[in-house]
Amino acid sequence: MFGLENELNFPIVRFIEWILPMLGFDYEIVSVNEMGNAYGVTHTGMRVMKIREDVYDKAVEGNPRHRFTLAHELGHFLLHTPDRVSFARGEVPAYMNPEWQANVFAGELLAPCELVRGMTVQDIANKCGMSLMAAQIQYNEYHKAM
Repeated sequence: MFGLENELNFPIVRFIEWILPMLGFDYEIVSVNEMGNAYGVTHTGMRVMKIREDVYDKAVEGNPRHRFTLAHELGHFLLHTPDRVSFARGEVPAYMNPEWQANVFAGELLAPCELVRGMTVQDIANKCGMSLMAAQIQYNEYHKAM
């Protein structure tokens, strides 16, 4: 839809800055004091993503963990409208948990299977702007599916 399907290092910050407003969704950069321990919060009903200021600044610098946080919050926006989200309570299968869903979305957005097939974990981390931990998870998932 946006011509980014072949991007190895998905431009998550530019996407949030430029594309979200085109989709009728907004983002706010919020102080650490206001956000507390939350790195980001997405309010789909209000159509706003709040990102803690230090997380945003680090994502702009290319920090892999914070790039993943932004991709995770984008996953909430795209997957979890108020009428489609159910909050996992008690013991439920992982796929029903919105946090798991947002993590899987973020991993696939940042390291799509068809682009990283055959890469090492280190290659995925370096070329996709991911942490080694996130790259390892993607690598393991792709090898399970093969």
